Amino acid sequence: MKSCIFVLIGALMLFVPAAGFCAPLTVSASITGGYALGDHVLLSCAGYSYNSAGDPWAQCQNLGAGTAMSFGPLTSRLLDAGGGDAGGAGCFYASTFFIVYLFPDAWGGSGYQITQTTTADPAISSALVFTPVYAQEDSYGAGQAAQGALTGDEAAANPQIGVTRLATEGGLILQARRPRIVRAEFGIPPFPGAGDTRPANWQAIPVETQNGTYSATITISAAPY
Repeated sequence: MKSCIFVLIGALMLFVPAAGFCAPLTVSASITGGYALGDHVLLSCAGYSYNSAGDPWAQCQNLGAGTAMSFGPLTSRLLDAGGGDAGGAGCFYASTFFIVYLFPDAWGGSGYQITQTTTADPAISSALVFTPVYAQEDSYGAGQAAQGALTGDEAAANPQIGVTRLATEGGLILQARRPRIVRAEFGIPPFPGAGDTRPANWQAIPVETQNGTYSATITISAAPY
């Protein structure tokens, strides 16, 4: 640090400043930009008793950072809220579904797009569905504040939120420029009940489908925008 220097001259004890000045100090700082997909948490949920208005963490089994969505044996029987038999479904379907909780990060004005792509065996490719869900009550942990609603601009950029489509059609999960929590839900539902709908091109799995094990691969990735 440079300082101003004063010189004492003569017997009059006068303080006379020397010629010169204090040099201006310069300050600089930089902000980097970036994004990260972050970790995920996989939940397995019983579709017959699940309440979409409730807390998934209290209703579903936490599989941690698991990557296996095992629907197990598909059923052709409908189930009531207690898991009891409620009659024939007329098709095969999964009584459970999965929620992939995603915790993307972003900083320095960088934006990200999270998307999913799915390939599936033909027997299940038209029955496996995907729904991106944003919930303003989601938080980063117990006792922490809820994340709040999307801004108007964010909502306009994410018309896919809450819209169910075939998983094999791929699609956007979330686009944003700040950390947000978002869910990607995957399931194999039965024929729609009263008030329910299914995506265009959705087809139930016929009860005549050959017995066997069928699989799919889901890839979730992030890219800048």
